Parts: sequence; structure tokens; C-alpha cells
Amino acid sequence: MTDSVKDYLNEAARFPLLTTDQEIQLSRQVKRALELQATDGDRSKAELRQIKIGLRARDTLINSNLRLVIYIAKRYISRLRNGGLEFMDLVQEGALGLHRAAEMFDGSKGYKFSTYAYWWIRQSINRAIDTKERLIRVPQHALERAYKAVKFQREYHHQHGKNPTLQETAEALEITVAELRILLERNTPHRSLDELAADDGSPLIEMIAAELPDETISDEYAEQLQLVFFQLTPEERQAIESYYGLNGKDERTYAAIAREQGVSRERIRQRCTVAQRKLAIRIRTAPSLTSQYAQLPA
Repeated sequence: MTDSVKDYLNEAARFPLLTTDQEIQLSRQVKRALELQATDGDRSKAELRQIKIGLRARDTLINSNLRLVIYIAKRYISRLRNGGLEFMDLVQEGALGLHRAAEMFDGSKGYKFSTYAYWWIRQSINRAIDTKERLIRVPQHALERAYKAVKFQREYHHQHGKNPTLQETAEALEITVAELRILLERNTPHRSLDELAADDGSPLIEMIAAELPDETISDEYAEQLQLVFFQLTPEERQAIESYYGLNGKDERTYAAIAREQGVSRERIRQRCTVAQRKLAIRIRTAPSLTSQYAQLPA
């Protein structure tokens, strides 16, 4: 637990919980203050005093229910995937929903403030995740329809033991199959290419095969490439050949090459980086090679 989270928890624990009668009284004071703020014209001293009391009552409702925000935010930690939001960001977004609930709450309805605020806090946190955690901004109404499609598929599988077809899902949502495909694509999570995808610590990008040029390399170009490779040390040449699958070798990850040579993965990465820079410099000095090996990383 970070220091910021501890400080927030300690701050929330300072405020006592409210009784039902206190919540009703505070809600009336808040409602009266908002009504006075909405009116135009000059206000008397008594009205200004009521506004001040109402704003203080709203703060009391909020501060006494910060524990609820923390409790709800913890349930959404598993949805944080791309690093766009952290736990304290969820807490802050939930606090905004709590602030809105404190202004809208009517204690005379007969239910507790925590019951009413729960929905506002959840909505605020959900919308923050949907808008800020995604790499591509998706309108809220489109996300809600996508969630309905996913919910229908989950319930259908629970009842029938199999997944529904796209046609069945589209009919249930009263949309076309083409529209359904767009909704499901919008709900697909994005993943970083630097995300670790293997136990050996290899990132996802290393598992994606590189595209090779369609045309074959002529003997002249291959000979020139071999001359360029002589500018590398034996260790650098072996690392770059294994990593890119050159000279008849299979493409391998940094971790696999490191295990074979008995060094660390980081050491192999450094060798490949140095080799790539040397090759880039040598290729720029040979015009005949530039067009053929333009895809070599600099």
C-alpha cells in the first residue's frame, strides 16, 4: 500500500459515520442551500447563512462516506489493464460521484445515503475506466450497448451451455449483425507490445513474426551484406543473426539466445542494439544496400 493510499485511509477514518436522522437533516440543509444558490437577486444575511450551512452539510455527507468510495474502488482494481489509471485515480473518480450524490440525495424518501450514493460512485468509476483506461475513446452509449451484448452472451451460455450465434445476439439487441460486430470490436481490450507475455520475461513484441521482403536478395547484395557484418564483433554478429534469423538461423528471442550463450537477456539486447547501430551506419554508406535493407532497425 502506497503512502498516498494510507494517507487517504487515515483521513477518511477521521470522520464518524452518520445516523439516519443526521443524514435526513443534512440533506435538507443541502437542498435548501442549492435552491438559494439557484435563485437570482440579492440575498439576505439569513439566506447567506443557510447557504453556508448547506455547503458545510454537503461536505459532512461526503467526508463521512469516503470509506464507501474506497470499498467500491477496490472492486475495480482488476479492470485496470493499460496503466492509464491507478487505484487512487479510481478513488478520486468515485469521490466525484459521491459529491454528486450528496447534492441529489433526499433523506425524506426513507433510504440511507450510502444506498443512494453507491450507484453514483459506481457510475463515476465505470465511466472513468471506460473513457480513460482505453487507448481509443469510445462513446459511453456505444459501450453500454456493447456491455448489453456481452451480458446476453454470458446469460445465454449459462442457460443453454453454448455461446449464441451472432444472429441470435443481434436479434436480442434489435440490431443488425454488422452493428453487433462493431460493438464487439469496440469492447476488445488493447494490450501493450511491451507487456510481458512469457515466463522468461519476453515482451509480446518479440513473439510477433517480422515481415520479410517479397523480393529475393541477389548474390551481389548478399555479399555486400556479409562485408558489412564483418564490422561487428563475433558476439554481436552471433546475437543479431540469431535474433533476426539471418544466415540460415531461426529467429529467436533475447531470452532464448541468452540461455544458449550463458549470459543475461539484457546483455543480448545490448549487443543487438549496438550491432543495429553499426549496421545502420554502414548501410547508409552503401547506396546499393540502402533500398534493400531499409527495414533494418536503426
